[in-house]
Amino acid sequence: MDDTHLNHNQNMDSHSMDSHPVHEVINHEQFEEMRDLLEEDFADLVQTYLTDSQKRIDSLRVAQVAGDNANGFEAAHALKGASANLGATQLVTLSGQLQEACRAHQISHSATVIEHLSEALHHVEQQIYQRLAL
Repeated sequence: MDDTHLNHNQNMDSHSMDSHPVHEVINHEQFEEMRDLLEEDFADLVQTYLTDSQKRIDSLRVAQVAGDNANGFEAAHALKGASANLGATQLVTLSGQLQEACRAHQISHSATVIEHLSEALHHVEQQIYQRLAL
């Protein structure tokens, strides 16, 4: 690949970041796809997701204090999967970071990431309530 082609790809990447913000809270297409799929059951799924996600973040805090990488990994993995289903992109990214920290036996040094997760969940909750007009 020559330098001209490389520069073109870099320009395309920076352009695509403008149209899809890096800090996107919820991927609109994924969220609407799940909403269409579940129809009247969607509101129940959302409530369960929000309740379970908060419990998982609480579990991550406990695991972080205890240095429990195994339970931290499980909670991060479950949160990542559930968040992916709803298109909660920040939560997916942060949960993935926590999974990697747990693999490296570093959960005890991950309090900041867990707090970012908690903040991201709050933003997701706000956006979901706006989208569902709750």
